[in-house]
Amino acid sequence: MGEKRPREFLALIDLAEIRTAGGPSWLPAAGRIHAFYDGERQGCADLVKLIYTDEPSARERFQPRVPYPERFLSFLPAQSLPSLDWLNVDPREIADDPDEAAWAPFAEIERRPVPRDAPEHRIGGYPSEIQPARMPLECEHLARGLDPPNYRAQTDPAIERAATTWRLLLQIDSDDELKMNWVDGGRLYIFIREDDARGGDFAKTVTLSQFY
Repeated sequence: MGEKRPREFLALIDLAEIRTAGGPSWLPAAGRIHAFYDGERQGCADLVKLIYTDEPSARERFQPRVPYPERFLSFLPAQSLPSLDWLNVDPREIADDPDEAAWAPFAEIERRPVPRDAPEHRIGGYPSEIQPARMPLECEHLARGLDPPNYRAQTDPAIERAATTWRLLLQIDSDDELKMNWVDGGRLYIFIREDDARGGDFAKTVTLSQFY
């Protein structure tokens, strides 16, 4: 259940298929994840909630609210790279570094346009951000019930360290064919701490959203 009505069913993910396709080693090798969305929870950690089961089938155990067409997906391995925001690198530092050549690949990431010719649904890797943001730090703040981080202020070192444990679990893009539109063509980013994922605990994820 959501805040005012049943949550919308987004996706059923077979972790065995992900493992076979070369997916993240920190995810369980088997079981299924069910993703549910509540638009009333924008800005909250539980905008999307996940239910994990390692039972043979859970299809008949609930009747979810499904406002989207059904589409079966396959998984393809792909390379993703961290943005400068993810690395907490100020572009000005690159210009001032005497070994500027070492930063060339990262500068190229910063200049690369975000492709919009097809939806970018992802599992694992790094997020494809729409807006500048330090997503791991935002996750840690939301998980602790804190206000969004003030990037102009010094961050608590303990929070900085804890933020490094967050991993992108699932990126769900706006998708015309599925009638999914996350606020003006935006994206949902569902994060989990690596230790929680390894232990099969999907109850403490954090969802961020960005839009154009």
